[in-house]
Amino acid sequence: MFDKDIEEIIMRLRSLGLTLYEAKAYIAILKKGVMTSTEVAKEAGIPQPRVYDVLKSLEEKGLILVSKGRPRLYRAENPRASLKRLIDRIKERIIEDYEKSVGVLERIYLGEHGRKDIGEIWKLDTEQKIYDKIHNILDDAEHELLISAYNHMMGRLKNQLKKLSRRGVSVCLITYDVINPQTYVDEHRIRETHGIVIAIPDRKELVFVTNWFDPSKLVPIGFYTQNTHLLKLFTEYFLHNLRDLSKPIYIGFGESVFIRRFVNLNRAIDMINMLKRRGRKVHVKVKGKYVNSGKEAIVEGEPVGTKYDLYAGIARIILRTGDNKLMTIGGWGAFLEDIEAELVEVIS
Repeated sequence: MFDKDIEEIIMRLRSLGLTLYEAKAYIAILKKGVMTSTEVAKEAGIPQPRVYDVLKSLEEKGLILVSKGRPRLYRAENPRASLKRLIDRIKERIIEDYEKSVGVLERIYLGEHGRKDIGEIWKLDTEQKIYDKIHNILDDAEHELLISAYNHMMGRLKNQLKKLSRRGVSVCLITYDVINPQTYVDEHRIRETHGIVIAIPDRKELVFVTNWFDPSKLVPIGFYTQNTHLLKLFTEYFLHNLRDLSKPIYIGFGESVFIRRFVNLNRAIDMINMLKRRGRKVHVKVKGKYVNSGKEAIVEGEPVGTKYDLYAGIARIILRTGDNKLMTIGGWGAFLEDIEAELVEVIS
């Protein structure tokens, strides 16, 4: 085996938690079969006073066996099995450390009164940073995700989008390439152009990338923000410029999807209308605030009418409540309707 190969293996063993001396001693024992501590020290270039601690640590990690006689002899366990056990223990320890620390760290992060959005825009100047941030904000999605992407991104997004759908998150996916229908999301639409990569979970945070259509030639530059004004701007752009002007190739409402929660009213309207066209009874629960007073509003009932006009900028649901009152439900920034909806649950 070449010195270069040994150096690479030592580096990889160190990434598994072995020290430099432990990695050298372990490789020496693997090569020689059975060794004394003196032989290990000489073969691996370890100072004699240090070799005992090194061998003891390798034994505790389950990588070598130690005889009981004098002199003590050392031999390696099967590396495939012993390294697998070591990795499993590392995973268990990482998970335990995570579970014991994340709650405390989150309380520190949120502070005494909750973390405030200061409207900053953060630059994501490498592809890896962009993917990391997209994955992070997708994990935060509770109700609804708006996302546009290129086909070259789907290999790294598909599994996470599937998990979101299984959790009941309503995903609206727009791709800029012609690809097979992605039937694990609620909506898949195609917009055949070079467009902006956008990810918006629950209207709370935003990642956008403007030049990612050819990753082999262009270095993408992305941005992350919780700025309310940019969130509103990009949400409106996504819904009206991308979604409304794209070609639907798969819609799950009324076929595989019969209950969903939305923060964007026009998608709730689409689901209501599709369910009704299929002859299904529809019930709607709304959480938001009364337009006139600003007080919290929680209402539910039957949607007896809907209106969505892209050009007039109107989106509303007419809801008949249990006491036979008619109420109009508007979306983000509603001022003509009775209630500005923050969350709409559509149930068939």
